[in-house]
Amino acid sequence: MKTTMTILLLTLGLAYAMVPVSGDDSLFDAGFVEGCTRDALQALEQGADIVLPEPVPVLLLTAEEAKLRRRAYAATLGDEVGLTAAMDSMADLMFSGNMLGRYLPDEKVVYVIEDVLLKFSGGDTERAAEKLFPVLAHELVHAYDHQVYDCVPAPDDLETMMTDPSVLPEIQAQMSLVEGRATYASELACLSAGVKPLRAFTVEEAMSYEMLPSDGSLAGDLASGVGNSVLRLKMVQYAQGRTFAKRVHDFGGEKFFGQVFDSLPLGMDELEDFSLFLIRWAEEQEEALEAVEAES
Repeated sequence: MKTTMTILLLTLGLAYAMVPVSGDDSLFDAGFVEGCTRDALQALEQGADIVLPEPVPVLLLTAEEAKLRRRAYAATLGDEVGLTAAMDSMADLMFSGNMLGRYLPDEKVVYVIEDVLLKFSGGDTERAAEKLFPVLAHELVHAYDHQVYDCVPAPDDLETMMTDPSVLPEIQAQMSLVEGRATYASELACLSAGVKPLRAFTVEEAMSYEMLPSDGSLAGDLASGVGNSVLRLKMVQYAQGRTFAKRVHDFGGEKFFGQVFDSLPLGMDELEDFSLFLIRWAEEQEEALEAVEAES
C-alpha cells in the first residue's frame, strides 16, 4: 500500500518538466541561472500578468546533489511524515536524467538539474537558455500559485487528502488545473519573449506517451510499464489542464484564475468542459449577492 501510494504521489505531485537529452558536457554557474530566471520572471509579467509577491530561490544542482538535499530534508521531518520521506527515497526517479526543473512546495525553491542542462545544451549557453526558459517559467508559475493561492499541495498535504479515496478525482482535477495553468502561462511567457515553448500534448497523445524503454528483461518490462503509466497520467494532467486554463484565460485573464481557485474543488466534468464550471461559478456569485442583499 505504501509503495502504491508513493507511486501515485509521484504521479500527482508537482511539477517537473521532462525533456529528452543529448550532447556534450559544459559548465554553467549560478549567475547563468539567475539571468535565465530574471528573463522568465519578466516574460511572465509581460505575457501572462503574473508577478511573484516574493522571490523564489532557483538552485543549480547536480542530480546527485538534488537527491542528497531532498533526503536530508526528508530526514528532518520525523517519522510522522513518513510518506514524504518515502517519496524522496525514490529520488532516482524524481531526479532522473530527463528532469530539468522542479518546484518543491515544501522547500519553496526551484531545482535546476545541472546534468540535464549540460546534456541538453550541447555545451552552448544560448541553446541552454532557450531550453531552460520555458521550464523556469512553468516552475515559477507553481511558485506564484503557491504564494498567492496556496493551492500547491506538498507531499504531506496529499497524504492527508488521500486518506479518503473518494477525493482522488478531486486531487486529479486540482493537479490538472495547477499543471495546465503553469503550462499555458509558460507558453504566454515564451510568446512574449520570442522563445519556443515546450510542446503542448493533446489528451490522446498523453494517453499513449512513452519515454522509458525496457531492457527486455521481466524486471525491465515491469519498471518500464509502471514508469510509463505514471508519466502518462502526468501528461494527461498537463493536456487536460492546459485546455481548461486557456479557456479561463480567454474568458477573464489572469484575474479570473483567482475566482477559479476560490471555487475549488473542481469537478472532473468541469475540467473537461469549462462551460460547466462557468455555470456553477455564476450561480455561486448570484447566491452570494442575494445573501448580501438579504442582510442589508
